[in-house]
Amino acid sequence: MNVLIVDDETQIRRWLDVLLRKTDLPLDIVASCGNGREALEICRQQPVDIVITDIKMPLMDGIDLIRALKDEAPHIRTVILSSYSEFHYASEALKAGARDYLLKAEITVDGLKNVIGKVAAELEQEQTRVQEVHELKSTLNSHQYALRSLYFNELLRGKTLDEQEFGQKMETFRLRLKPKHIVLMLIRLDSALEEETNAKIRDIGLLDSAVLNIVDETLQSEVGCGGCFVCESGFYAALFNTRPTGERSLRESVQLYAHRIVSHLQTYLGISVSVGISLPAMDAASLPRQFEEAGEALNRKQFYGNKAIALYQDEQGAARTETVQWRDTLGELSLLLDRGQFIPAMQCVDAFLQEAERKKWLSGKEMRAFALEAVFLVQRARRTLKGASDSPSVQERDTPHDEIAEQTSFRQIKEWLLAKVKAGLTEAEAARHPYSEAIRKVCSYVQSEYASDISLQNAADSVHLNKTYLSELFKKETGVSFNDYVTQVRIDRAQAMIRSGETKMGMLAEQVGYPDGSYFTKVFKKMTGMTPLEYKQSHGVKN
Repeated sequence: MNVLIVDDETQIRRWLDVLLRKTDLPLDIVASCGNGREALEICRQQPVDIVITDIKMPLMDGIDLIRALKDEAPHIRTVILSSYSEFHYASEALKAGARDYLLKAEITVDGLKNVIGKVAAELEQEQTRVQEVHELKSTLNSHQYALRSLYFNELLRGKTLDEQEFGQKMETFRLRLKPKHIVLMLIRLDSALEEETNAKIRDIGLLDSAVLNIVDETLQSEVGCGGCFVCESGFYAALFNTRPTGERSLRESVQLYAHRIVSHLQTYLGISVSVGISLPAMDAASLPRQFEEAGEALNRKQFYGNKAIALYQDEQGAARTETVQWRDTLGELSLLLDRGQFIPAMQCVDAFLQEAERKKWLSGKEMRAFALEAVFLVQRARRTLKGASDSPSVQERDTPHDEIAEQTSFRQIKEWLLAKVKAGLTEAEAARHPYSEAIRKVCSYVQSEYASDISLQNAADSVHLNKTYLSELFKKETGVSFNDYVTQVRIDRAQAMIRSGETKMGMLAEQVGYPDGSYFTKVFKKMTGMTPLEYKQSHGVKN
């Protein structure tokens, strides 16, 4: 028990301190002070269970202190110190809420032990009752949460909605929720509970109750209605009613509610969550469809890995636009491959992927479909050049469907696709009719001298051709300009150096022919979509 001594006489405070320690009661004397005002401030700043206070003191007397504590901290028990001449004040203090009194002239260790011991026992009994009530409420809440989750999960699985039964259930669950104009939010833990290093609750059952309680309170505060329930381990669904309003206004409102939920769960429980939000529905009969919508939006978020809150309508609008665009990209890729323009073909795929990653349009299903079709187009180009009787390449003996199924994020599929396309185009390039001798020499010159100050004039001199004629011939045979070819060779070499981990990042630009490090970084990002450092981190290179 934490005890505070209040008396305007220093000697009395010291004397009481000594006597209290002699009682051998489990007490901790947290402080002592000379008036009621100081005592009240101490009680506001630290836990105090018992206050032993004099009556007559400057600034704030003992009776005013008792009254103030009764208003601000009714759990604190007070004991009055009085003299014979002040006994009528002691009577007034008892009426104000003091639990007992001590006559200064008659205080002994045994008498003090008796009075403080009774007050402490009373406090312990009260704390036990409070704990029992709390545990009973927790048990009832757990049962209610379980019944709530059972009912709503039945609705999600397609149980026929009975509006009268719905209303009765909401009364039983003490939820303000109507079966009209409903929005569903699907809330998911970003990682398993055992991996949440900052989680304040480690038991999944207790965590479920805490999440439901916090989401309920957030919805009541923000929307004035709604509730939450457990879908399955690590997944929660929140339902609330919306008022008919403009689409933009509604979207902004539900995003605000979702942000509040994410923030509160992080603050109070130390857990990170993501939220998928459905379209609003006219009635609760649409809950199964809304659950699928919220899940699809949530999966899109997970696929890109960086958007904590996703709305289904945002994802769908983007997806319709992107489906058209990735079909167009495949058509362009097919045309470039048919023309034998392999470097532009690689750039076509890379540019589309950078745009898709920036706008986050493709779903996981669409991304896999695009990647597989692109790989099959490249394999077709390779087979056409090597002849139908030629044995399959190493990458064609692989099973792209199985490989791509193992890639779970956009970044993983992107890297897998670029590697497949590059390998396939390299084989196709080697298989087709070779370049003229002059162009072969120029390519060999660039690949050996990429770290030096290469120029079109130097390359022309090396094969004894006019600079302008070489430029036109190079573009005609390779499908790419001389300068673009030099850039591609340098960036390819830079990527290889980064992956090997053998070159210091500060020396990288100069070793691939770029004296200006800032310009190199700019070119590298344009070609790869990442800075050199980001590329290094994405490949897990440590040194």
